[in-house]
Amino acid sequence: MSTDSAIPQLDWKALYQLAVTEQDPAKLSQRISDARSVILDRIQETLATPSHYLERQELSDALNGLRVLRQEYDRRVQQYGEPRQRMG
Repeated sequence: MSTDSAIPQLDWKALYQLAVTEQDPAKLSQRISDARSVILDRIQETLATPSHYLERQELSDALNGLRVLRQEYDRRVQQYGEPRQRMG
């Protein structure tokens, strides 16, 4: 029995956490995109298996969180302009 099926779940959760905790505005857009892409891939993988219902709910919640984060990021870019890379 392989434990490889747990790896994608850890990957999407880790990338989601990186996105929601990113404090550098210059990195935030890419973090959101990376997490969203992996989450959508994982949703696709779980569609064929009814036993993944709870994980799909977590994935849906994470996508909604990223959507809100993206909206807030876009609003700030419109208001203040593109973020610059932090020095140091």
